[in-house]
Amino acid sequence: MDKFHIKKISEVDKNKLLKFYQNSFNYENIDQDSLNWRYRSGFKEYEPLVLEIENNICGHAGLIANNLKIENEIKTGIWFTDFYINKKYRTLGYGKLLSEAWMKICPIQITICNDASLEIFKKLNWSSNKKFLRKLKVFNYLNLIPIFKKFNFLSIKKENLKVKEVNNQTVYQIANKSEKLLSEKSFGLVRDENWFKWRVLECPYKKNIHIFSYKDVDIITNTKIKNNFKILNIIYTSRPINLDLIEVFSSFIKKNKINFVSYISKNEKLINVSFPWSKKLNFAFYSTNASIKNSIDEKFNDLQFIDSDIDFI
Repeated sequence: MDKFHIKKISEVDKNKLLKFYQNSFNYENIDQDSLNWRYRSGFKEYEPLVLEIENNICGHAGLIANNLKIENEIKTGIWFTDFYINKKYRTLGYGKLLSEAWMKICPIQITICNDASLEIFKKLNWSSNKKFLRKLKVFNYLNLIPIFKKFNFLSIKKENLKVKEVNNQTVYQIANKSEKLLSEKSFGLVRDENWFKWRVLECPYKKNIHIFSYKDVDIITNTKIKNNFKILNIIYTSRPINLDLIEVFSSFIKKNKINFVSYISKNEKLINVSFPWSKKLNFAFYSTNASIKNSIDEKFNDLQFIDSDIDFI
């Protein structure tokens, strides 16, 4: 094993770091402000880590700090994000070493990860489950065929979907409702006003974010383009998503030529029947406190695109 160093990103030359992100993660137009937002810099003292070998950045372990309500106490945990080891150094133990250093940052750790990362976490005594699904619904089949893209085949239906301004007042109202809902639970992610301001108002791709209300439900979406198809990610709802909630977007989808609608739901067989296009997510977690670890496994039941980095990777 070559000599290596594990450092906080604040200890690395900024230009060198930005070049690493561009080359390793294919982040376009990345700058320091985007990085500060991506890892929620300033919320807590926690920082992502990098692995340096022969003065080159060869590995990375990102994080996003988030408060959690656990058995009616507010504690801080960190999402494990942007885990990367250069191909040359994989299977040599560097991934485990970097993960072990990352685990010393904060005692409560959670992540959504791929199968390769999950194998590393399991070796470090993480637990996991597959209680969440990433759902994908095709909303306009003919629009998937290039020759038909210029035509519109969705009928406009009258609906109670209201567009809201993406501003402080709207975020304040959504946060108030979120905090009220959390007050009725003993466990959950803390999505308060500061959290929504960071996640929505300070977001680098704010122009792609829309906020709606439908009856008593708050809805936040992010529209993105992938492989020339336009995808509407429903990144947050104040209540669980159902078919009725999806269908009310028909006019918005027609106007914006959306091909797919995607969101996260609990892994329940009754829901699976409606949406055959779905993927089980690896939800992994760790805590030195066995009681907290059990609480995460048993009571963590509200995961959405807006959490972690799953919406913008």
